Amino acid sequence: MEKRGFIRILLLFVLLFCISSCSITSCKKNPEDDKVRSVLLYISANNNLHRYAEESIQDLKKGYVPQSRDKNNILLVFYHVPGKSPALFRYSCNKEGEVLCETICIYEQEMNSSQISSFSRVLADAERSYPATERGLILWSHATGWLPEGYYSDPKDHTEARYSQQIEDPYRFLVKSPTEEPLQKSFGSDNNSEMEITELATVLPHNYEFILFDCCLMGGIEVAYEFKDKCEYMLFSPTEILADGFPYEKMFDPIFNGKNREEALKQVCSDYFDIYDAQTGIYRSATVTMVRCNALEELAGVCASIYRNNQDSILTMDSFPLQIYFRYNKHWYYDFEDIVSRIATPEQYEEFKAALDRAIAYKAATDIFLNINIERYSGLSTYLPRARYAILNDFYKTLKWNKATGYVK
Repeated sequence: MEKRGFIRILLLFVLLFCISSCSITSCKKNPEDDKVRSVLLYISANNNLHRYAEESIQDLKKGYVPQSRDKNNILLVFYHVPGKSPALFRYSCNKEGEVLCETICIYEQEMNSSQISSFSRVLADAERSYPATERGLILWSHATGWLPEGYYSDPKDHTEARYSQQIEDPYRFLVKSPTEEPLQKSFGSDNNSEMEITELATVLPHNYEFILFDCCLMGGIEVAYEFKDKCEYMLFSPTEILADGFPYEKMFDPIFNGKNREEALKQVCSDYFDIYDAQTGIYRSATVTMVRCNALEELAGVCASIYRNNQDSILTMDSFPLQIYFRYNKHWYYDFEDIVSRIATPEQYEEFKAALDRAIAYKAATDIFLNINIERYSGLSTYLPRARYAILNDFYKTLKWNKATGYVK
């Protein structure tokens, strides 16, 4: 009896060991199964860009779209154009390859998609419908970089820029639809409402893998620094963007299927640039930059030491030889490196250049953007302050970049 009892105990021990081994090895859950990547394309086109918004959606349908049964990759689109109720959709495709559009939320007709409250509401609805562990955000609309709301169209302390609004832009059909509607937005444009970047960054509820700005003039150090704690990478343009924007038929394959996040986003940039670089005439116009956000704080520290003893040199700097990214006397976007190189000592400039290279993951520019010669391209724009721009200087002091560097006193 004792021998039989011992054998039973031994067999029970072996059985328990096998069960335990199974739970540790073959039954162990793959952590990748818990990852959910959600990308939200926010199209605020209740303005003169609405037909380009529709073209972007049609292009999206031609490219890679996640499978409807794929619970780990979610593509969401908020879409607002004139005459239609704004709505949030999920785009996916079935096993036959047919693109499906699932309506998640329909909003009231009078919703203003260029107000912070509306933006926050859409972000909350997207997250509630499809909670994610990894997120990407694409912002599609008009934009004017770091400028305060309404300043681009009505620069109250910049008479030259105000006068330039009266000059007909021969390229207006390229950067917006062919109307005389004035360009007036920080980000978004809906019934004269705009979202300033300080507000936009504040309301983002999560940290994003990337934020892509498919809109004009957002590629500035001021914009990058304002969002640096909200995402790992930023993709944008220091010049305007032609109205056709980014190639949505190519974009989502690397975003969802790329094994290396940085390389995948570089691919998005290069696909954008290659399309425009292959064009001819004025259609061969593009600038694009990708920034590593974790390198921006070091860059700010280097710039703070350079700016500290050069306030007078900055205010009196001759703007004529500087690389510009603006048209029609909108003097708010100069090449970042070009300005720093003119006030830094050789040792400071070497330190600055090393920090800048660590921050820039990708940059490319055509030789000419519309009527702007691109002779020096650091990948980022910045403001050149003037004492007479009192309103603009006061607003600039509220930006995180200025608080970190003391650029404008």
